[in-house]
Order: sequence, then structure tokens, then C-alpha cells
Amino acid sequence: MSLEKKLLKKLRTAIADFDMIQDWETVLLWVSGGKDSMVLGYLLSQYLKFSKAKFKIRAIYIFKDFLIDCDINFKEKQEYFEKKLNIPLEKVVIKLPEDSKLEDWIWQSCQWCAYARRIAMFSLCKKYSATKIIYGHHLDDIVVTSFMNMIEWRKLKIMPIKNKMNLSNITFIRPMAYIREKEILRFAKLKEIPFSGCNCPVWTDWNRNKIKHEIIWKNEQLIPKFTENVFWALCKDFREKYEKCDYSM
Repeated sequence: MSLEKKLLKKLRTAIADFDMIQDWETVLLWVSGGKDSMVLGYLLSQYLKFSKAKFKIRAIYIFKDFLIDCDINFKEKQEYFEKKLNIPLEKVVIKLPEDSKLEDWIWQSCQWCAYARRIAMFSLCKKYSATKIIYGHHLDDIVVTSFMNMIEWRKLKIMPIKNKMNLSNITFIRPMAYIREKEILRFAKLKEIPFSGCNCPVWTDWNRNKIKHEIIWKNEQLIPKFTENVFWALCKDFREKYEKCDYSM
């Protein structure tokens, strides 16, 4: 089986297992310009060709003039999405109100950056009557974030594969939940998919990288199935807790 068929099979399985996308709905893909969101755009464009659910995808890149921003060569990514994948990629600039306190916390946590972008995505959902926001997180992201929740916040909580907001009709989905990061990187190079590496100065010193390198990767050298086994254990617990309430959190 080719790598492309393997990744598409994993994507289809995750979408089916969590009933992620329904017929005739509009979904917004959050594009960062990195390998994950760029590969996800490609996989979704292929999935759409053969899916029984006929849905519409709009890709969004959010430029933050008040936070650290990475140069992703937007024009190159836009041309790839629109000419190669036939998915519109829109650049949206967000600004903070003058009385906002958010800017005071820029260097303290990447959560503030994610929070600002999420608020912008909510507005775009209303604009395009979209019901789903798609993230490019993969299996490794989910495991690392789950370890962060345990180590930093003392919570046994997985990054949700599907998360329906209680106070709105918006659902976050992660269709690459069953795909490894190394598969994504290999596929991006194989298909010559343009992507930009992260050059955020906060990211390089963040605890996430320490957990990824010192806990996940080191244990994987000792136990080859370490990451997958941790993921499936977390995934089983997640489904048992939230499937009965349609993943509302």
C-alpha cells in the first residue's frame, strides 16, 4: 500500500469513527503554513473526491499583527491550495481592541495566541455558516498535549479528537488523529507539498518540546510501540467518557 493510500485510510477511519463531517456542511480548515495543515489540506481534497458526504472546505490563515507571527510565504501557500487542491485559502488579519489585556500575556503562554485565533475562527464560522473547525493535529500532538496536561496541570485529559462546544453549534475536529508526525513529514517531502517550519522564538523554549524529546522520543527508543499504545489507551478512555454525550465538552 502506498503512503498516500495509507494516510487516506487513516483519515477516513478517524472521520468515520468520530462521525466528524456530515453531508452539505461547510468546514473551516485552520492553516498555519506548517507541514501538518498543508498535508491535511491535500488529504482532505482527496477525501472529498470520493466521500459520500458532499461538504465544502474553506481554508483560513490568520495573521496576528499583535502577536508573534511566522513568515509562511502566504502567496505560495495560497497558490498551492487554490490551484492544486481547489480549496480557497483566505488570509484574515485580526487586531486587539485598545483596552484588551491579552497583549500583556504574549510572552507568557502560547495559549493566548491560540485563544485569539480561535475567537477569530468563531466569527468566520458565523460569516460562512460553518459548523466545524478543522485542526491539523496528529497522533503525536495528542499524546504530547496529554502528557502536558498531566505534568503541568495535574489532569488526566486527552487533547479531544472531536469537541463540540456546549454554548455554540461549532465542533472542533482533528481528522489526522490516527496519523504519526513522521508519516506526515515523509509524505510532505514525497509529494513536494510546500510548507514552512516554525520560527516562533517562544516555541523553541516551550515545555512542549522538552516533553516531546525527553519523555516521548526517549521512551519510544526503549519501547517501539510506546506512543501508539499511550494514544490508544487515552483514546479509549476519551470515547468511553464523551461518546454518550456526542463529545460535548
